[in-house]
Amino acid sequence: MVASLKERADAATKEIGTLTAEIQKTLASKRDPKSTVVSAAAASNQPLAGVRKPPTHIKCRRKLEGHFGKITAMDWSGDGETIVSASQDGNLLIWDAYTTSKKQDVRLKSASQHVMSVCLEQTTGRFVACGGLDNACSVYEIGQTEGKATLKAELVKHEGYLSDCKFFHSPSKMLTSSADETTLLWDVEQGSILHTFQEHKANILAVALVGQTNFLSTSIDKTIKLWDVRSSAKEGSVQTFTGHEADVNGITVVGSSGNTFATCSEDGTVRVWDCRSYGEVAQFGELIDSSAQAEEDPFGDSCDAGFTSITSSNSGRLLFCGHSEGSVECFDLLTNTPNSDPYYTLHNAHEIYISCVQVSPVGNVLCTASWDTKLKLFA
Repeated sequence: MVASLKERADAATKEIGTLTAEIQKTLASKRDPKSTVVSAAAASNQPLAGVRKPPTHIKCRRKLEGHFGKITAMDWSGDGETIVSASQDGNLLIWDAYTTSKKQDVRLKSASQHVMSVCLEQTTGRFVACGGLDNACSVYEIGQTEGKATLKAELVKHEGYLSDCKFFHSPSKMLTSSADETTLLWDVEQGSILHTFQEHKANILAVALVGQTNFLSTSIDKTIKLWDVRSSAKEGSVQTFTGHEADVNGITVVGSSGNTFATCSEDGTVRVWDCRSYGEVAQFGELIDSSAQAEEDPFGDSCDAGFTSITSSNSGRLLFCGHSEGSVECFDLLTNTPNSDPYYTLHNAHEIYISCVQVSPVGNVLCTASWDTKLKLFA
């Protein structure tokens, strides 16, 4: 019986490999090799503007130190003057991005609470939300001056850890994603669910807002989905993007049109997608053999977990990717090609795993957060 089960499992694994190869072959056959961003830029016959390179220009300008545990998430305020960081020490710290001084310390209910996501409300700057292993999203009013934060709402419904949260264009609406494979749109004032988005087949890892009515979600199921909040539950997602061969850890919208976005994955690649062509238009990095990695590290504790987070410059040309080894790799969307070296790399930006990278809304500073308990500002 045991031998029979093993044979069936081996046969199923082989069949999955065959089907995956056929899918990739079909996708490749439908992809126009001339429709990539790099080929389009080359065909424009116009010289590309240069991009600054380190170490002469780009270097660490500020260090924000104050946490006593791994920093798991951070976010900028809409004006680029304030940063919030979340840590395993159970605190949210709100920083002045210019002076690096701590403006406020938001102590969570449990000092041991493992926070995995945090966001600042972008329009008023008066609210911050966070969540993690408590399966809930807690919304605090922090105000404009120093003082004690007030717990405004606790949004409790998810049956798995909270992986990401975003204010949905106002303080009264919140978008939360979870390991329970769902994303929920909340009415914060009422504490009620407005919409449930459920189509992923595994833990959702990140969400990104697109325009006023759409958002994107990434998952351990290796897919990215585009959703419209005006659609009914029966209609499901608008589009599903496939191609990554491992967990899709990060996502960022590229440019201001909302048509293009980029993702990073544990498979070692960064991919750029366009909603209009419903496909991949660029790929950077080198593909990691996940099967070989699993054999070397069957418990998934390898330090080389590929890219962990991604953000884009305000122009949309540069993509900054945090790595599990502590470096930040920068790709030029208009010149980098698959398997080519990054445009430049900030080596040893942190001592260990970078959990988050994010360009300021103003566009002049890159903030990185790490398990080494520090945030750093590069410019």
